Amino acid sequence: MDFEFSQGLAALAGIIPLTIIYLLKPRPKNVILPSLMFVRRISQNVLDSRRTISKKITDPLFFIQLLALILLSTAIAGPLLEEVKADSEKVVIIIDSSASMTAQDRADSARAVAIDSLAEENTIITAESIPVVLAKALDADDAKGVIDSLEMKNTPGDIPKAILTVINEKENENGKIVVISDFENWAGRTPETYIRIANTKNMELEFRQVGNKTANYAIVDGYLKDRNDGTYEYTCTVKNFNNKSADLDIQLESPADSSSGTKVSSPVRLAGFGAQQIKFSNIPQGTSTVEILNEDAIPCDNIAYISIPEVKPKKILVLTDPEEAAGKSPLITAISLLPDIHLDVRQDLPDNVTEYDTVIVNSRSESLSTLDVLEIVAYAKSGKDLIVIGNECLYDSLQMRGLYSILPVDIISVEDEGSHTIETVGSGKNIFEDVMFSEVYLRRFLVTTPKEGASVLAEVKGTGPLVSMQNIKNGTVAYVGFSDTTGKDAWNNFATTPTYPVFWVKLLRYMWGVGDISETNVNTGRYQAFDQGVLIITPTETISSSFVYYDECGLYSLNQKTVAANLYDSMESNTFTEKRLNLTGENGEIRKLELRTKSPDKLRKYLIYALLLLLIIENAIMFRRRII
Repeated sequence: MDFEFSQGLAALAGIIPLTIIYLLKPRPKNVILPSLMFVRRISQNVLDSRRTISKKITDPLFFIQLLALILLSTAIAGPLLEEVKADSEKVVIIIDSSASMTAQDRADSARAVAIDSLAEENTIITAESIPVVLAKALDADDAKGVIDSLEMKNTPGDIPKAILTVINEKENENGKIVVISDFENWAGRTPETYIRIANTKNMELEFRQVGNKTANYAIVDGYLKDRNDGTYEYTCTVKNFNNKSADLDIQLESPADSSSGTKVSSPVRLAGFGAQQIKFSNIPQGTSTVEILNEDAIPCDNIAYISIPEVKPKKILVLTDPEEAAGKSPLITAISLLPDIHLDVRQDLPDNVTEYDTVIVNSRSESLSTLDVLEIVAYAKSGKDLIVIGNECLYDSLQMRGLYSILPVDIISVEDEGSHTIETVGSGKNIFEDVMFSEVYLRRFLVTTPKEGASVLAEVKGTGPLVSMQNIKNGTVAYVGFSDTTGKDAWNNFATTPTYPVFWVKLLRYMWGVGDISETNVNTGRYQAFDQGVLIITPTETISSSFVYYDECGLYSLNQKTVAANLYDSMESNTFTEKRLNLTGENGEIRKLELRTKSPDKLRKYLIYALLLLLIIENAIMFRRRII
C-alpha cells in the first residue's frame, strides 16, 4: 500500500516502550499480615515482584493502547486509496479555435459541448498557436455568453501547449479540464501522457471530439522567387482532401493599377487525396491573390495572399555645409548609389520641401537658419520622414536646438574619451544584421538618452543611443549619431568601412516600409513585437499596439508595410479524417477519460474516528479502576 507520508509509520516504534512498560508493570498481590514483624519481609517480596518481567500481558488496557498507537501512526502516514474523482465545481474549458474548426458543424458542436460542460466556476481558454485566455472564474451564465460569442481563427492549433499551461497553473489544482477539438492537428505526446501529468496535480482531464469528415481543398504551400526584372514567380501546392477526384478552378488576380494587372485562371484536376504544384509568372509589385474558386469546408485555405514591397522612386533632400554641397561627402555618395533615388544637396531649405519624401539634416559646422529649422519641424510633424545626423553643430548651435522637440533622443553632452562598443538592440538586430559595427571606432559622439516611446536600433554600450526612431503621424524621425566627418577631425571611421552604404540602404528601406519578401509574407499563428506602438490595420479591424498576432488570413498594414498572412498548413486543412485520436467508442460515443486519484483523506478520516472511540474506551476503563 502507498502512503502520503510514509515516515509517519515510524510512530509504530512506540510499541516497544509500551510493551516493556506492561511487562515490567507489577501485578497486584494479596498479602496477609499476621503481625508487624513480617511487614519488612513482605515489602521486600513485593519489591522483588516488581523486578520480575511478566511472561504474558493480559491487561485489556494494553491492547486498547496498542491498537490506538497503530491507528495513530497509520493515520499520520496516510494510506492512499484509489478512487474515481467526483465532478469538480471548478472547470477549465480548452476550446480548439484553429483553422480546421472554422468548418461550421465543428464550431457549433464545440460551443454546444462547452456549454454542456460548464460548472459553478469556469475558465475559458482557446487553443490557437498560443493559448488565449478569454475569461477566468466566471459563473455558468457569464461563461455561456463568452462561448456563444467565440469565433474560430485561421491559425494552426497547439492543444498540448494549452493543456500544459493549464496544468502548470497552481490555481487550477483540484479542478477539471475539458478539451474540445476535432484533433486534426496534434503535435504533442499521446493524450494518456497528459492525463498522467494532470493526475499528479489531482486534476481530471477529459477529451471531447467534435466534427465529421468533410471534403476540403487547400493551398498548402507557396513561395516567391525574384525574376530580377521587377517581377516575381509564385509557386504553390494545391491539395485535395477527399477520396474522390475534383476539378478545381485556380485564379491569380494582380493589382488592377499595375502594368500587368490581370486575372489568370488555371483549371486543375486532382485525384483523390492528390496534390499538384502550380506556377504563376510575372507577379508584379504590390498585393496579389491566388484563389481556389470551389466552395469547401474551410474558406481561409482557399486564398493565398501575396505581398511584394513596392519600390517607388523617392526624392531625398540633404541639407549640409556649403563645401559638401559642392562635393560629395561619404553620406551623399552612399545615398546616391541607391536605385530609383532623386537626390538634391543644398545648404538651405527650398520652398517646395513638401515634395521630398525624406529630408536629411547633416550640418556639421554651419547651422541652419531659425526659419529653416521651424519649417523642418513642421515638415516632420506633417508625417514626412526626417533624419538628423549627430554632429557638433547640433549640440553647440542655438538655432539647431530648435530640432530637439522632434528628435527621438535628448542630447546631453559631447563624449570624446575612452573606447566604446557599438551594439544593435531591439529591431536593429534584424535590420542591421549585415552591418559590421565591430569594425567601427568611435573617437567622438553625442551622448544621448532615448525619449519615451522612441525605439533604439543601435547604441553605445552603457552610454546611450546612436540610432533611434520615433513615429510622428505617418512619418518617422530618426537620429543617427554617426558623423561622416573625414580627415583629421573625423569622429569615427564608419564612413571608411565596406558596410557603410549597407547601413544607409537598410535604414532608409526600413523607414520607407520596404521590407524583404520574407518579412511581408508570413504564416498565420506568428506574433511580432515592436519597440513602440504602431497603427495596425488587420483584415477585420484597426488597432494601435506594440504587438501584432497574425491570427487571420489576409493583409495586414503596419509601419507603412503590407504583410500577407496565409495558413499554409496541411494538417489544419485535412478535414477528411475520423477517429483521429481514437477518443470515440464503436458507436460514435464520446469516451470519457476519467481521472483516478489516490487520496489519503477518506481512510484517514475513519482511522481518526476509530482512534477517538478507543480513547473513550480507555478513559472509561481508567475511570472505573480509579486511575483517573
